[in-house]
Amino acid sequence: MGTLAKLWRGELPLYITFWFFGMIIGTVVSVFVNKYALEAHNTTDTMRVGWLLTALVYTGFMCVALWRSADKYKGAPVWSIGARFYSAILFMSFISFTVDIIKYAYNG
Repeated sequence: MGTLAKLWRGELPLYITFWFFGMIIGTVVSVFVNKYALEAHNTTDTMRVGWLLTALVYTGFMCVALWRSADKYKGAPVWSIGARFYSAILFMSFISFTVDIIKYAYNG
């Protein structure tokens, strides 16, 4: 739990937060969500909602973690600004994804 707590507080280096947790782990989560929640025809609704909620929680978590890590970054400002910009886009994606989950929950 120590690494996740550090990630949440923005205490991990920006490059690790962005590239490893944002890009690599984020891509893995996205692939699983696409495979088991969006494209799978034999997936139960419970499993589908579980994957969607996992992606939602991870996306929200990463918005905060990335923003906080960018706040603490001491290098060239372009990287901090770029990370915040990406975090803002990720947040908009988070809102859109939340709306889609709500629509799915009510429309089945």
